[in-house]
Amino acid sequence: MLQKLQISNYALISELTLEFNKGLTVVTGETGSGKSILLGALGLTLGERSSSSSVRHGADLCIVEAIFDTPLSRNILCDFGFEVADIRDNKILIRREVSSNGRSRAFINDSLVSVGILKEVGIRLVDLHGQDETRSLLDRDKRLDLLDDFGKHYKVRDKYRIAFSAWRTAVEKLKKLEMESNKPQADRSYLQFQIEELNLLNLGAFNQEELENEYNELTHATELAKGLNLTFELLDNGGSESDAVSSIKSAIKELEEIERFNKSAGSLLERLKSVNIEIRDIAAEASILAEGITHDPERLAITEEKMEALSRALHKHNSLDAQSLLLIEKELMLQLDKCDGLDRELQEARESVGRTFDTMKDFGTMLTEARAKSGTELLKIVHVALSPLKLPKVKMSWEFKTLATPDLHGIEDVELLFSANPGSPQQPMSQVASGGERSRVMLAFKAALATKTQVPTIVLDEIDTGVSGDVATRMAETMLSMSKKQQVFSVTHLAQVAARGDFHLEVRKNTTDSEANTIAKYLNGLDRTESIATMISGSSVSDEARAAAKVLLNTH
Repeated sequence: MLQKLQISNYALISELTLEFNKGLTVVTGETGSGKSILLGALGLTLGERSSSSSVRHGADLCIVEAIFDTPLSRNILCDFGFEVADIRDNKILIRREVSSNGRSRAFINDSLVSVGILKEVGIRLVDLHGQDETRSLLDRDKRLDLLDDFGKHYKVRDKYRIAFSAWRTAVEKLKKLEMESNKPQADRSYLQFQIEELNLLNLGAFNQEELENEYNELTHATELAKGLNLTFELLDNGGSESDAVSSIKSAIKELEEIERFNKSAGSLLERLKSVNIEIRDIAAEASILAEGITHDPERLAITEEKMEALSRALHKHNSLDAQSLLLIEKELMLQLDKCDGLDRELQEARESVGRTFDTMKDFGTMLTEARAKSGTELLKIVHVALSPLKLPKVKMSWEFKTLATPDLHGIEDVELLFSANPGSPQQPMSQVASGGERSRVMLAFKAALATKTQVPTIVLDEIDTGVSGDVATRMAETMLSMSKKQQVFSVTHLAQVAARGDFHLEVRKNTTDSEANTIAKYLNGLDRTESIATMISGSSVSDEARAAAKVLLNTH
């Protein structure tokens, strides 16, 4: 149970220390007095979200500490890896600190923990029923959680969620692979076509310079032959007086006549003889080249085709030369290999989606069956609990429908069908139940869960909204009955409920010109009578209201 709550600089609370006992504690106070603030401070220790607004104006740090005393403490602490110093010590100390800049720290038995762990521990210590939770019966996810909490089939639910996550992961992987396969570079046929185009060029043995030379030679065969022949004739035309060799011979002869008169002339003679040999050699080579030049239209056509193919490939792939095209060809082949691998991956991914879906569906079916079974048992208890709440003729049932697309919560939708009057067809509770009926049904569900739950403390925040008179008294009796098995806090505006509490805690807001401060204290005797009388008649308390309050307090 919650044994102690100590609050410092939280919202409108400056300093407040409260100690609690087993049984039913009612919490009352005028609207705006700070009851929600008190619950907010408790929620902070249970892992609820914090912010800088949690810190009292003018303060730097807000601290909320809660001490729980429960036989479950050892199991809870061990489950989350905390050391248990004394086997006889059943206490768990939780401290939450929030600074004015919004930063938060949480401690369990003085060990720093994450808010996530704090929340997990808090769920096992307190069932905090907020004002909006009565409407949670209208929410599918909350209805499923309700069935799971009652049936305690968390293992099969966890198996389903693991299987669901595996299926979703497989689906996402398949989607990514399909997107990749739809990209142009992943089009196997297109890749194959490009590779075949480049293969025709035989780039591995391709010499672009030789091809261009051959093309130029074949294109200009006539000019080449003519030029080479003329070169031969000009250089060495078999002794013709007009060729270069003949002229050089004449010059050599003249130099031979005069070399003995001048060393420089002899040097010129030697050089000219070398030139003569070189020119003869050039002339001979020009003659040979000329003989090799042929006009070959077929070869020219083939060469032109190769040149055009090269030009198209260079333009298509935005490349400068054949060597660049060779690199592109290798890259395309790598992409083709990847594409082939992608086909295999796609097939494997599709098979994985099928396998994981079947596994998820199997666990989902098991979870649905478990929920249906526990739902039937739960409603039996709820129907019994509703009878004293003046809803003896209520009929309720669960309607399960398979979802078109499963989600993390299950493969089914579940609707709570409700009928308050004999002969009326059962319809979704959201459509036919009044506010007061919803409040009583929710309390009946809480009472039913109390028969199974191990959570030592439950907080009911205005669960009696929408009821009055004898129904309010009966709801109070139900809460009192619940308090025999767990510590119960009831935040209420109803005198009938307030009078039935084992302990009465009143919340007030003291306001001065400079500040407002929320305080709380236990009421006994005349103070409690006066508080309940005020709840009956308002600010102007009459003797009749005081008498009615005494009757309520003395009626047990």
